[in-house]
Amino acid sequence: QLCLLLHAENIFHSMADILLKEEDLKFASTMVQTLNTILLTSAELFQLRNQLKDLRTQESCALFCCLYRSWCHNPVATVSLCFLTQNYRHAYDLIQK
Repeated sequence: QLCLLLHAENIFHSMADILLKEEDLKFASTMVQTLNTILLTSAELFQLRNQLKDLRTQESCALFCCLYRSWCHNPVATVSLCFLTQNYRHAYDLIQK
């Protein structure tokens, strides 16, 4: 619901930046898992998902990189972000490790 009032990209970017500095890794992993579920399932985030699917602009690439660094706190979220952004080869490489 917050994404209806504020720009979804800014919210996710800010949350990802905060989680990068989080020292409690279990908390960070849980938050990433929750944010990932919201990103993948919320109707309000349709445009944000489309933006992440199309990594042709500098803004969408920067958002992906920011989310990816934080999403690395949770392996399943990281792979799902790769699938969402159509980075299938990288998802495959991650799964192979």
